[in-house]
Amino acid sequence: MKRILITFDNGESFPATLKEDKAPQTCEKVWEALPLCSVVRHSRWSGRDLNFAIKSNGLPKRENQTIFTSIGEVVYWRDWPLETDSKVNEVIAMYYGAEHTRSNKGDELVNVFAQIDYTHFELLETVGERIWLNGTEKIKIEKMIENE
Repeated sequence: MKRILITFDNGESFPATLKEDKAPQTCEKVWEALPLCSVVRHSRWSGRDLNFAIKSNGLPKRENQTIFTSIGEVVYWRDWPLETDSKVNEVIAMYYGAEHTRSNKGDELVNVFAQIDYTHFELLETVGERIWLNGTEKIKIEKMIENE
């Protein structure tokens, strides 16, 4: 079972478990891209979500897709109608509330590939609201070592 650690610039860290059984290719592509350092921002199109752009090494296929997310879910999104375009936008997002994923184009399918540990949900909500109110923040996602 592979796990990742999501750390925000203010010091909060959130362990998450990859859903390799439900989204194996997405998990593999994200795992290969780690560590990731970026600037996370808040999105109000899909409600309570924090997201940042990534560039994977090959586009994961559609798997474990939904338009309804739950608190603590970590998802992969891209502009699926443009999936054959090598310059398509790719995003990782994490939700601190149950939401309906959408944009100005309507419903947006996402690949759910990881779950933040439930013991961190309250702190995740605090971080989400801080970023919503204050703007962007640096984020790092890295592979967790087995004994962390």
